Amino acid sequence: MLIGDIPRRNAKLYPKKAAVVENDIEINFYDLNRRVNRLANALSGFGLKKGDKVAVLNNNCYQYVELYFALAKAGTPVVPLNYRSSKEELTYILNHSEARMLIFGNKYSGMVEDIKGEASDIKRYVCIDSKIPGAENYEDMIGRASEAEPDVQLDEDDGVVLGYTGGTTGLPKGVVTTHKNIVTSCYNCALEIMMPPDSVYLNAPPMFHAGDAMGMFGFSFVGATNVVMGVFSPEDVLKNIQKHRVTHPLFVPAMIMFILQFPEIDKYDTSSLDTILYGTAPMPIKPLKKAMEVFGCKFLQVYGSTETFVPISMLKPEDHVLEGSQEDFQRMESAGREVIGVEVRVVNNDDRDVKTGKIGEIVVRGNNVMKEYWRAPELTEGALRNSWYHTGDMGMMDDENYIFIVDRKKDMIISGGENIYPKEIENLLLRHPAVQETAVIGVPHDVWGEEVKALVIKKESAELTEEELIEYCKGSLPGYKCPRSFEFRKEFPRSSAGKVLKKALREEYWKAKERKL
Repeated sequence: MLIGDIPRRNAKLYPKKAAVVENDIEINFYDLNRRVNRLANALSGFGLKKGDKVAVLNNNCYQYVELYFALAKAGTPVVPLNYRSSKEELTYILNHSEARMLIFGNKYSGMVEDIKGEASDIKRYVCIDSKIPGAENYEDMIGRASEAEPDVQLDEDDGVVLGYTGGTTGLPKGVVTTHKNIVTSCYNCALEIMMPPDSVYLNAPPMFHAGDAMGMFGFSFVGATNVVMGVFSPEDVLKNIQKHRVTHPLFVPAMIMFILQFPEIDKYDTSSLDTILYGTAPMPIKPLKKAMEVFGCKFLQVYGSTETFVPISMLKPEDHVLEGSQEDFQRMESAGREVIGVEVRVVNNDDRDVKTGKIGEIVVRGNNVMKEYWRAPELTEGALRNSWYHTGDMGMMDDENYIFIVDRKKDMIISGGENIYPKEIENLLLRHPAVQETAVIGVPHDVWGEEVKALVIKKESAELTEEELIEYCKGSLPGYKCPRSFEFRKEFPRSSAGKVLKKALREEYWKAKERKL
């Protein structure tokens, strides 16, 4: 099965059923497939060939759903761009991916203009929601094309998504995800979550993330309806749940906490909720139990990664309890157990299994694991050693094979579901004339899980304040990557080889926490 078979099949079985809804716009499965075909054929008409990349820069919208399916049918992998990224990061991704077309929302037209001179491979621009000079109009493009099924020979190992995730060197890595990878995850989700065709899924996180994209594919796979939100706000979430009778929303933990704090939450009817899906970061027990009480529905946690197109393990509804033993509540802090079709092990540095209850690196095997890192054979070889994907997450299993994530092998920070790699921030700070050395770490935050903190050693006799560094970072980094606080140090703890011991630095802030992330 290929990704393009999903809208084609749904058009046959559920032609009049709502496929995607955004505010007052509703598109049924029959019309969705027609529009997807027109879009795919329009791309071919522009000279795009199988394997050419198409980048997308926009907030969530119904067109994003169309693009994911159309680009899959056309054989032109989508490069979903993080709209919070800086110009430099977007330019790097466009050039590294060798994207030939950029499809964007008018909201980002200024950024696109700034990028044009530097994104050398982009040959054509398309604006989704406006008619502007120098760009094709999305609807005009669809209107001119044929609605016949595209005549493109595809294979399950062909790429569908080229998603970029942070790199330990500060440069993003391109993850090649295939038809086989995504369809495997669709089956996994359908079997594990047990969502029927009359489910209504709420796309609350950004669709450029693998997590929400997988949610969209997975619920479309069973013929369910996708409700699309442009930008997250607690009030809009509650309005969408009430208006569209949402059954399965996906949230990161910070979203759940913001919704719980919304003062008018009781005014909205959320009785349609069947299961709240959550993931990307640990959920503290206290707000999790409060959410279970407030919404009165099932909860299901998903642990995964971009490299596995998300589902590695799930903590099922039956593992979420309001009353129980200490063991029950400890289990609620786990990432659940491996999903169907995915094998999980915990290994030492020699890739040998560690004993139950001992900490090691979590490794994964299954048909959902990525094909490769784009244009990075050495990184691919390192990550896919011995046919197992090495996640970089440190964890352990209990005697019933529940997976507990306890730390990260590398220094990545996860703040509000966003992956942040300290090296990029450190490289920027080291360019400041008054900074001699720096170490960027994640420290605890009650809502975001972690926030970015920069520890700085000033050059001798240099004058420098925290406020100056905050403004300095704001000029070059997207907001979510900017350090929320700075601390000046005289020295850093170091190994015998002189390497800064970040684990020791982090421990100062995490010693009161049971989990180190």
